[in-house]
Amino acid sequence: MQKIAYFVLILLWSTTPLAINWSVQGVPYSAALAARFGLAAALALLVLAIWKQKIPRSSWPASACAGFGTSLSMLCVYWASQTVSSGLVAVLFGLIPLATAGFSWWSFGLKLNRFEMLAMVIGITGLLLIFAEKLRLSGVLGVAVVLLAVLIQAAAAVKLKKLAAGQSPLAVNAGALMIATVVLSAVCVWQTDVTNLSFPAQSLAAIAYLAVFGSVLGFSLYYWLIRECKPITVSLISLITPASALWMGHSLNGEEVSGSLIWGTAFILLGLAVHLLAQRGRG
Repeated sequence: MQKIAYFVLILLWSTTPLAINWSVQGVPYSAALAARFGLAAALALLVLAIWKQKIPRSSWPASACAGFGTSLSMLCVYWASQTVSSGLVAVLFGLIPLATAGFSWWSFGLKLNRFEMLAMVIGITGLLLIFAEKLRLSGVLGVAVVLLAVLIQAAAAVKLKKLAAGQSPLAVNAGALMIATVVLSAVCVWQTDVTNLSFPAQSLAAIAYLAVFGSVLGFSLYYWLIRECKPITVSLISLITPASALWMGHSLNGEEVSGSLIWGTAFILLGLAVHLLAQRGRG
């Protein structure tokens, strides 16, 4: 079951950055976010009702952590997606395992061996290569905001490992989506004139895909894996998705893939590979 969940998440996380990019075309990013999570919350509650489950009081701390963490992270990603390519978003999110290791060290006192430290150095080198190119292109702010989303997501994953223990992934996800919907709807109302919103067909399709597959299915699987596995191990799914998302963005969305981005991606993937080997060495 874990292998199937891993495969599905790899597929979802490879396509999600491109879907996010399409969902904000012609739509305020906060409106696209609120629509996605509102629909996802309704679907998650429907799934709970079909399975005859409720959201127990004990799961709300985990839902709050996931809901607020996801809201902040997604606000950063959607804002940056107005100027940052979907492939680059996926590459930067590939740094989550390294960020997770750092937060695990800081929060739980997890000792990092020399290979894990080497992995971080290699990954940061790749990040600096990407930053160097974006600095020349005056696009460094978008990269920095996506990196902030990565740090928020990694911190939430480490915290969720403790809070989600013994909880139903469906219940945690439904509660998190409800909280995220409230937060993101408030941001949407504050930022946009909701009475004059219109959604192009491509944006609507992307929002529906993100709600059904990215939020309801994807996050439920993600929280289940967080509960069953080490958070660092779960985040290693990001080892494959940057390369596949880059290819999808280039072939389906005409996104430019520069030499610096290729080299930066190569260093990040090498860092993740070294990190994976170090994790296997831990047994």
